[in-house]
Amino acid sequence: MKIYSIIKMSTMWSTNGLKNDVEKLLNDKTALGYEIVSVEFGLNLWWMPTAFVTICK
Repeated sequence: MKIYSIIKMSTMWSTNGLKNDVEKLLNDKTALGYEIVSVEFGLNLWWMPTAFVTICK
C-alpha cells in the first residue's frame, strides 16, 4: 500500500528561489526513497507563486 503526501511551498519574492527550493526538496525526498508523483506550479489566493509536490512511499 502506497501512502501519498502533498507538500505545498510558496514564496513572496522570487519564483527562481521557489524553483530552487522545490528542486532541493525533490533531491532530498528521492534520496530518502520517496517516489515523485507530480510537481505543479501556480498562484495562491494572494497571487504568490506556489508549488504543490505529490510524493509517495
